[in-house]
Amino acid sequence: MLNRLKRQAAELMRRFRALSRPSGETNARRLSNRSESLDSIVFRDAVVADIPALAELHVTTWNATYRTTRGPTIATRTWQWTKVFANEHRRDFVLALEDRTGRLIGFTWGKPHDGEFPGELSKIYLRWEYHGLGLGRRIMAETARRFVDRGIHSFILFAELSNPTLSFFDRMGGERLLNDRGLFDGAYAWRDVRTLLGE
Repeated sequence: MLNRLKRQAAELMRRFRALSRPSGETNARRLSNRSESLDSIVFRDAVVADIPALAELHVTTWNATYRTTRGPTIATRTWQWTKVFANEHRRDFVLALEDRTGRLIGFTWGKPHDGEFPGELSKIYLRWEYHGLGLGRRIMAETARRFVDRGIHSFILFAELSNPTLSFFDRMGGERLLNDRGLFDGAYAWRDVRTLLGE
């Protein structure tokens, strides 16, 4: 009973935070006011030189998403990303999005996963001022391509139930996986990544 009440409270809080996000229309207007277009946004693989920007972006987007608690600091995230890029036998990838000025506005981190699904989308973040513009679909498609390029054709994602953008994964065709008690605790699966490519 207590767990169910906690889940209901978390869902109400998630929905409330989702309402506080700027709408796609608002973000599109602001994009235009900045004389910026979606065509100017570049998708590319992140490199070692991106670590400071990745750390800042990771902290900023995490804090914007989970407002009730503070996540790790930029120093901690810098240490974590340095460790990722220092691995000589990397099988993961970091997809970065940058605006026309070269500022990072989003990223995903995909890596191998042990278990039923050979891939894991470990991180996916986008600055809130770019939400609702169709970039999420493009991010997922570009991420799917990178999985396919590595011979990975299905992947899993573990989302926080308090994430106000949780419904995005439903819209992207993610399958809600249930735990041993028959409850959804944030795990999504894509059994065929080609569905994200429109194939």
